Amino acid sequence: MNINFAGRKWSRVGLILVPLLVFSTPAKADLLDNLFSIFEPSDDREIGSKQHPQVVAQYGGEYTKEGLNDYVLDIGLRLAFVSEMRDLPWRFTILNSPVVNAFALPGGYVYITRGLLALANNEAEVAGVLAHEIGHVTARHGAARQSRATGIGLIGALATVLTGSSVVQELGQQLGGLYVAGYSRDQEYEADQLGVKYLGLAGYPREAMADFLKRMEAQTEYMAALTGNSAGGGFDFFASHPQTDDRIGRASASAAANSDDLDREYGRSRYLGVIDGMLYGDDPKEGVIRGREFLHPELRFKFYAPEDFQLINSSRAVYAVDGKGSQMVFDLGKLSNPGQSMADYLKNVWLAKLKVPSIATTEVGGASAAVTRLALEQNGQKNYLTAAVIDFGSDRVARFIYQTTNPDNALQARFTESYSSFRILDTAVAAAIKPILMKVETVSEKRDMNAILARMADVAKDKKALFVLLNPSFENGVPPVGQPY
Repeated sequence: MNINFAGRKWSRVGLILVPLLVFSTPAKADLLDNLFSIFEPSDDREIGSKQHPQVVAQYGGEYTKEGLNDYVLDIGLRLAFVSEMRDLPWRFTILNSPVVNAFALPGGYVYITRGLLALANNEAEVAGVLAHEIGHVTARHGAARQSRATGIGLIGALATVLTGSSVVQELGQQLGGLYVAGYSRDQEYEADQLGVKYLGLAGYPREAMADFLKRMEAQTEYMAALTGNSAGGGFDFFASHPQTDDRIGRASASAAANSDDLDREYGRSRYLGVIDGMLYGDDPKEGVIRGREFLHPELRFKFYAPEDFQLINSSRAVYAVDGKGSQMVFDLGKLSNPGQSMADYLKNVWLAKLKVPSIATTEVGGASAAVTRLALEQNGQKNYLTAAVIDFGSDRVARFIYQTTNPDNALQARFTESYSSFRILDTAVAAAIKPILMKVETVSEKRDMNAILARMADVAKDKKALFVLLNPSFENGVPPVGQPY
């Protein structure tokens, strides 16, 4: 993506200034619901059309791979054709994001990430995802509730704190312009049931809806084990589609109640064929995450998130959370004028709307830097902020901001350790960071689990757990010879 700083383009940067997107409190959500209810069905397409470019940009752009995009489009249209809104000009987009997610905008705009495609086992499960999202569109759930975009609300929460603006607090979603819905339990039930219906009418196994929900549940459990956070990190499908214990049971019951004798295919071989060679994990052009470390090979920098924080990359910023309400946002800014000091930039540009009590000047990795700490009152609760800005050269600045309601000194020390870890990335290290691709192989007579894992890229602390997540047929050992994985 291209980014403009003062009219000049800065190419292929996955990080830009934090936009004004905010979390909605329950009261604000009700306000937005009421505002949004004035829209008629005829407005849906216009809403989706306006939001589409922003959504695509926010999720790293559209991912394209020969054969894959048309394949997903064919699945989506097959399902949309049997829906109540078959005449909509439906659009199905694969997003270049490793996050496991899918969502829809009013008017027939449906999105699925390549992270979700990597997790799916077969065509029918992908159809289950798309059928569920089509259900949200046909039931007009997106037009019934406007809510935050998954994960990106974190950035806006900090933006709201920084601006202190009640107008931004209440209207931030309109300013951000994203109608990615956070659905209610009843809306999820309805979308599941409609999805089961569409699967059946389109010739797919109705059981694929429950299968898809089980895959999402496995992903959540994997992330929980990876991060030590029982919430599983929260930046996946169930973050924007609330999970309930009985959704799988209800979907299975609906499939059973409408069962028939038709020969319905799951399409596993066909599916594995189209995802073979698909990009997996982070796109190096947007930076990569390795545990707590973030590395950007094109812009050549790296840093660590605070200990016990989970990093999440986006096209707009890098952020991290600890599952306890504390959060970090990193992005890149531009000096107002050449030679501007870090202290002046921090006080009079970045945090100009705040009364900064004091600024400490220091060095980070040999570069000049400035740091401030302050407490802000918001809705009767104190928010403690740590903000650091580091000279990145060429009139650019690296910006870190940490927010917490916990004034613990040990936590503050972890924040200091985090921004102090910022370094220029060694040229050789940057050159060694290559894209990781999906590879489809078959079980051979001489293959055991250790031999298979030895061929797997180092993309996770627990390679076996990730491999089994992607290949559940290996849960009880290596399956029969000839089976693809």
